[in-house]
Amino acid sequence: MSTLEFVQMGAATLFTMQTFPLLLLGIVIGLVAGSIPGLSASNTTAILLPTTLGMQTEGALVFMAAIYVSAQYGGSIPAILLKIPGTAGSGATALDGYPLAQKGKADYALGISLTASTYGGFTAAILAIVVVGPISRIALMFGPPDIFLLALMGIAVIVAISSESPAMGLLAGMIGIMMATMGADITLGTPRFYMGFLELYDSFPSLAGMIGLFAFTSIIELTDESNIGREGRQKVGQFKQILAGAKRTFQSPFILNFSMLIGAFLGALPGPGVDAGAFISYSQAKIWSKESKDFGKGAADGIIAPEAANNGVAAGALVPTMTLGVPGSGTMAIMLACLIMHGVRPGPQVMREYPAQIYAVFISMVVSAVFLWGAGYFYTRFAVKVAAIKNQYLIPAVLSTCLIGVYATRGFVFDMWLFLIFGIIGYILTKSGFSYVSLVLGVVMGALAEIYFTISINMSRGDYTIFFRSVFSWIMWVVILAVLVVPTAAQFIKWKKEKVNQK
Repeated sequence: MSTLEFVQMGAATLFTMQTFPLLLLGIVIGLVAGSIPGLSASNTTAILLPTTLGMQTEGALVFMAAIYVSAQYGGSIPAILLKIPGTAGSGATALDGYPLAQKGKADYALGISLTASTYGGFTAAILAIVVVGPISRIALMFGPPDIFLLALMGIAVIVAISSESPAMGLLAGMIGIMMATMGADITLGTPRFYMGFLELYDSFPSLAGMIGLFAFTSIIELTDESNIGREGRQKVGQFKQILAGAKRTFQSPFILNFSMLIGAFLGALPGPGVDAGAFISYSQAKIWSKESKDFGKGAADGIIAPEAANNGVAAGALVPTMTLGVPGSGTMAIMLACLIMHGVRPGPQVMREYPAQIYAVFISMVVSAVFLWGAGYFYTRFAVKVAAIKNQYLIPAVLSTCLIGVYATRGFVFDMWLFLIFGIIGYILTKSGFSYVSLVLGVVMGALAEIYFTISINMSRGDYTIFFRSVFSWIMWVVILAVLVVPTAAQFIKWKKEKVNQK
């Protein structure tokens, strides 16, 4: 059968009275859950997994997919308003979204985020439908050494992110990589750097650290301000400004589409996940954007890139999950469990045995993106009112929400203390000129790099040439060298010009 026939079957399965309402319900739940720090898409889908037992297979899968899509945008709301990532992937959004909110442009920033997120999900889902076969074959060719180099490339762009002080950025990134190696060794199971705390024995709880770095630092800063976005908070929530943000999104077509493609491709690879997609796309946007000097200060492209990538990952992650039985993210692992619970065995044969159900899921990603824009607009107008709350009420409410969210992730009181510790560390790093963004990127990409480096070395029995054997590997090495050399060369040329002008 042709792709068009499969799409028709999927659409007929989706648009029924039993399935379509579940899509709308999933959008609402994901939007609310994503906007609560600590309650990510994977947590929400895991909590709601038992409820899908009473649903039909296609209804359960559509319900889970809708939660995943809407949670990616939901996480940007507290990231922009309060500098608190609602999901791991929205950490990159906070870097430029929050500065815009501080300038009284919260609704403008949210308009950019909402449009980039829905566009990324919509386009990537259509792309996944059209090229699901070729993408799954390419993803299968992308081996552990290539994924390690992908992570290494993400670490290399620390220099690009911290262009004002590369040395400090690299130092912060190395500290992040060290944190990523906390916990049991993935090969031998021996403990490393856990300092006697059993809560660190398994692995470093990156979400607690990330929320601490972003949120607690923001809470400390709020104590010196009378109101969030006080420069123009009377204008917050205006439809005109949200539309202006939507219009601005399409004025950067290269950043928008390139970030979406990065997200879709990383989603199709088992392992990287939404947070890696967001930070890698943010890093690449900083290199190519005309607003590169404004990154971290409220650059629109700094919001467009991670948001387009977030839902690009969500759509791309469906490909290996459905066609290979290999989850492309934590939420896709829950989707995999949902498939198995309903008697569907994922793998190459699933497209032949359950084409209507599988294509219904892909189509639901497209439809969810469309409905998400409308739902997101109305929810944003409600959520954005938090920008007018006085600090004496806002600070304890935000702190309590963060502590509850951090605790809910693993159920450890230890994580609440870790949240506070990393909040203080983030504040000190900010005041000292270090890049806590580089530290976060080091934690995210360091863990990924270690896993695939170990797998690669075990595969080759200690032969390091395994990292130079494929075409993908050489492409990655070229990109890594370019990322490291180009900023340094640009700074040297600028220095030489200034020296000549002084003479």
